[in-house]
Amino acid sequence: MSSRRPLRPGTVALAAACALACAVAGTPAGAQPRTVDHPPAALSPGSVDPGPVDPGPVDPGPVDPVAAFRPVPPDQRTPERYLPSPSPDPWYSSPPTLDPDTAPGTILATRPVSIPPHNVRNFGRGWQVLVQSSDSHDRPHQIVSTIIEPATPWPGPDPRPLVSFNVTIDSLGLTCMPSHVLPHKFNMELPPFLQILADRGYGLVLTDFQGPKAAYAAGRANGRAVLDGIRAARAFTPAGDPGPLFSGSRVVQVGYSGGGIATGWAAQLQPVYAPELTGVLVGSSVGGVPADYADLFDTMDGTLASGLYRAAVLGLAREYPQLYPLLNDTGDVVAHQLRDACASTNTVGGLAPFPLSALTDVDPRTDPTVIEVMARNRLGRADPAHGADPREVPTGPVQVWHADATVPMGPGPGSSQGPGDTFVPEWTAHRLVDEWCAAGADVEYTPVAGEHVTGAYTAVGPALDWVDARARGVPFTTGCR
Repeated sequence: MSSRRPLRPGTVALAAACALACAVAGTPAGAQPRTVDHPPAALSPGSVDPGPVDPGPVDPGPVDPVAAFRPVPPDQRTPERYLPSPSPDPWYSSPPTLDPDTAPGTILATRPVSIPPHNVRNFGRGWQVLVQSSDSHDRPHQIVSTIIEPATPWPGPDPRPLVSFNVTIDSLGLTCMPSHVLPHKFNMELPPFLQILADRGYGLVLTDFQGPKAAYAAGRANGRAVLDGIRAARAFTPAGDPGPLFSGSRVVQVGYSGGGIATGWAAQLQPVYAPELTGVLVGSSVGGVPADYADLFDTMDGTLASGLYRAAVLGLAREYPQLYPLLNDTGDVVAHQLRDACASTNTVGGLAPFPLSALTDVDPRTDPTVIEVMARNRLGRADPAHGADPREVPTGPVQVWHADATVPMGPGPGSSQGPGDTFVPEWTAHRLVDEWCAAGADVEYTPVAGEHVTGAYTAVGPALDWVDARARGVPFTTGCR
């Protein structure tokens, strides 16, 4: 197959959508300039070679306006083609050599960090740590966590609690990670979870849980990274301090949507992957979580949510590269062009609601490779047939909150009811609660008003009040019945 062959039907339209997405993301999408070779002129007898001659301006010829959107031959479709561009952060672009014998959660390097007031207005002290972790297949890799000690004092009497705030990253690029965004950009995590947590005086750890491949939606790797970020934060001692900041702290975690994926998986994996955190991780607040990606074909694929769904599947492929051979020419172009897309770009991508079937020549709903990868990243029932350990059941209390159509939108019995989460239906959250309860976990379901976007705002009060109760040691008295 030649890279100059005509584009498949639909490729130009979808490539144009990618061009818009890349423009939003600031990703260059132009063709590379051609180089022109000029052979030397023949010398006449007796003449002297004048040496190199400047030929002057050279017409490079016509520029192919869609060169960047042409598929490459199959032999060039390696997993590396679809990975994110190198990060300006040396911890990502040139990390220390990995040692497989290093325990997950080990701190490999530290550096101070300052976060501007528009992201954390009462920022006190901050550090970033490079941490050993494990991907979905038990292979070692390195992650980055940001640790914050806010200026707000903790009244005690117990040690300052530590909250793992798992950001809704929902991205495919390394410059979208919290460790880069918090110090350098405006934090697009608009619901004020982070600021309220800092105002209440909690210690905070924010982990780049998508890892060095920015593997969005890869639940097992994301959950392990969160747990290793917590391990590192509890062990970290700032220079000049007498001991670790949070070694004696209660730990609670909270996250929504893509952050809910990481939070839910951290809770589920903890008893097996980080058993020493049993009794330390005293609560997990999981919001708007897509527990089973296969459930979302009807509600996200080919809808206004298709940009995020598309990005999630491309993020999964970074941990499960057996998905890449399923890409057709259109899929090759899209996966390459969106390799650095941040959450805003992926959200805007829903304005071009192409389904996954446009990226492949197989039916993604029935293809065995797709089914197996999605099953391995299904949150809830721990199925040994898909690589799960039956002991993977949350040990600490869990709150599952979700935009639910049964919640009235206003006071009084005659008020209209909210739409519920039209992208991630509330029945999927109910099933997650039922499965965790059946496995022995202690889970509370909290319905909130709105749909998937507004639910992140209406839940701020009940979610953070629940986090506050767990962090302060208030007994958990409700849950599975």
